[in-house]
Amino acid sequence: MTTPRRGSAAGRLPVPALICLIFFLFGTVWILFAGILLPSVVRDPALYASIFAWEDWVFLALATLLVYLLVRHYTGGLSASEDLYRTVVENAGSIILAMDRDGNITFFNHRAEEVFGFRRGEILGKNVIGTIVPATESSGRDLDQLMQEIVTSADQFHLNRNENVTATGKRVWISWTNRAIRDETGFAVGVVSVGMEAGD
Repeated sequence: MTTPRRGSAAGRLPVPALICLIFFLFGTVWILFAGILLPSVVRDPALYASIFAWEDWVFLALATLLVYLLVRHYTGGLSASEDLYRTVVENAGSIILAMDRDGNITFFNHRAEEVFGFRRGEILGKNVIGTIVPATESSGRDLDQLMQEIVTSADQFHLNRNENVTATGKRVWISWTNRAIRDETGFAVGVVSVGMEAGD
């Protein structure tokens, strides 16, 4: 995750790099203060020796406090954003689910539970084929092949309408919007699908 853009180069640094930069600057200031400024300010050798004896412990305490404040600052907002995201997704009026490249379900929101009749605990990790997607559509279309194409090439199936099946065996038509989930290298590792009941 990157920090919010604030119109400066530092504002565009990834959070770990920004924390390291701040810590480095703090360490530099401390070295300048303890090694150069402090001896010129404290003239009493006994007092300087007493301060010097505690220098490392003071640095450690201040550095620990700084790291704590930085981590809390940058991850606190993330936690709030994740909570908001989770609330929106869970209470959305649309079906939202995710699959890996093998077609196994990795996410299933509350609306998906309502439409398909499967509880999240019993559907996660299972393949879409044989659970919410029949192997063959009523028209005869091969949905097994279609699902394989969607999870590996989601961008080619951005909009898709196909027959699905509920836990009771009822056939329902769903209009889907599909988007690939990619890793840091850009490789497609799955797909997230948002669906709305489309009728017959």
